[in-house]
Amino acid sequence: MHRVLLFCFALATITLQNASAQDVTLSRKAREVYDKAQKAWQERKLPEATELFEKVLEIEPNSYDTHLRLAQVYELQRKPDLVRKHYFKATYLRPDAPQSAAAFQWIGRDHFNVQRYDSAQFYFEKAFALFPARSSLGKLAEKSVASARFAQQAVKNPLSIEKKSMGDTVNFLGTQYFPVMTADDETLIFTGLTSNRDENIYFTRRIKGDRWDIPEEISKTINTTNNEGTCTVSADGRTLVFTACNRPDGLGSCDLYISHKEGKDWSQPVNLGHEVNSREWESQPSLSADGHTLYFASDRKGGVGKRDIWVTRLDEKKQWTAPKNLGPSLNTPDDENAPFIHANGRTLFYSSNGLPGMGGFDIFISQKTDTVWAAPVNIGYPINTVSDQVGLFIASNGENAYYTDDNTEKGGGRSLLYTFRVPESLQKLITPTRYAKGKVFDKKTGTVLASDIDLFDLKTQTKVGSFTSDSQNGSFLAVLNSGGEYAFYVSKAGYLFKSLSFSVDKNQSFVDLEIPLEAIEKDRAEVLNNIFFKTGEYILDDKSKVELDKLSDFLHKNKTIKIEISGHTDDVGSDTENMALSQRRAQSVQYYLQQSGIAADRILAKGYGETKPVAPNDSDENRQKNRRIEWRVL
Repeated sequence: MHRVLLFCFALATITLQNASAQDVTLSRKAREVYDKAQKAWQERKLPEATELFEKVLEIEPNSYDTHLRLAQVYELQRKPDLVRKHYFKATYLRPDAPQSAAAFQWIGRDHFNVQRYDSAQFYFEKAFALFPARSSLGKLAEKSVASARFAQQAVKNPLSIEKKSMGDTVNFLGTQYFPVMTADDETLIFTGLTSNRDENIYFTRRIKGDRWDIPEEISKTINTTNNEGTCTVSADGRTLVFTACNRPDGLGSCDLYISHKEGKDWSQPVNLGHEVNSREWESQPSLSADGHTLYFASDRKGGVGKRDIWVTRLDEKKQWTAPKNLGPSLNTPDDENAPFIHANGRTLFYSSNGLPGMGGFDIFISQKTDTVWAAPVNIGYPINTVSDQVGLFIASNGENAYYTDDNTEKGGGRSLLYTFRVPESLQKLITPTRYAKGKVFDKKTGTVLASDIDLFDLKTQTKVGSFTSDSQNGSFLAVLNSGGEYAFYVSKAGYLFKSLSFSVDKNQSFVDLEIPLEAIEKDRAEVLNNIFFKTGEYILDDKSKVELDKLSDFLHKNKTIKIEISGHTDDVGSDTENMALSQRRAQSVQYYLQQSGIAADRILAKGYGETKPVAPNDSDENRQKNRRIEWRVL
């Protein structure tokens, strides 16, 4: 409330600078007291000014200027009841005076804060009519009118949500905020404020359902005696970007830092440098699922308003590009904060106080088509309320939300973490994602392996992800769009590359993959799982190109290796036809590799027909396994 008081005091000061000269009804006695009160006011002697202005009203109870001045004095003393009394009296005395605009604006906000949106609209409209139309104050009043109209409709049509505290185990500090989750919805990371005012980053893991483990500091490498907080994490939980202020290596007041995780260990944080951080304030980061795109809030130069949303991306050299402002379609002349990019990479949530809403900072949603962001939409009540809303996180499946609820206005005095199920009306705006997770290991020894993994969309033949498995435990996690057909390629120096093929439907939450790699040795073989032919034909389908290019790349890197390409069929059709078909298919692959620059004497093509099945030909699924192309080290 006090922020509103002080803000409206500023409005009143601007509009009432010359008001005293217009209050000609004062008697000589009242004028003498008024002048003394004005002097005390200018010297910020508030108790003395209060007493003197009250004496003026004892002499002249209908002094318009005195009621305005007293309202201002009481604003600074944070006495809203008395502010209300005197602004009401002033607007009653001179409802059409330009100086009454600020009073109407304050009264409107006062009604707005207690959800009297219809009367708030009335007073905001009064203020709008009195402020100069194109002035900043006129624009504020116009936005306030729009907010009151929006709030009336939002309250009449609330979202169906049931907010639930994450419990005392998670909410173990007086203040915790900005929750983020890994894509599997199993690890929660958040900022906590300790009793000695030190901000640190904490994490906890889900035990089962709504039960969470006891939170721990994320790492002594990251947390220091200074403040660290407002963090974001990649989908796999292995890249962390966070905010730290006033560090020795800092470039501005608050900077963004990055750390990477291998096993249980986080690397020493690194300042993102001059390309990302400026001499100003950078904070509240949000990483894309793959960790390659970073959104954040900043008040750096070149923005649209005070604080704006910016974006930077990792280039091919793994360097962060110069940040770009998201532009006036999302940013306003006021403040935008707390961006959150959903795991689908196309849905952005952020907080703004520059758009019509429920009051203060509201959360808005925008969808990206190609490179264009749609006009932001207020996500509605009761997610947004008269209080500030920041720090919303929605799980990759689009079903669960996590956020901070500052209940100090309710007398609780704590900032707690809450969760709720995303209402269907909002879920429809969020394209859900699924994920693939698993482990890469040596097939012979079981030793976990750090490997390079590429994820391709088979329909578009485009790479949609590139990442590595953890060097200490071999684990990986990748976000997938539901309904997609994917090719998964795993490679490591000294090993045969592995290809997998799978699709994800809307009923699957994740795909679990255990990936054994075989060392490069004679007679070691792998199936090319993403080679496609039409039934009974040997012409390669266009979707096969990605896989063939991977094999070609492997052979270019391992120049001494010779391989056999073998074709295999099921038992449908005659032996002769199957032998011929398998030979032609093997030769099609051989020809493609030769065209890519692999010497002919390094590739042997051999058709085996139905003679080497890997499964009984007793079902469609098994027959599909037998219809395959393999490559073997000679």
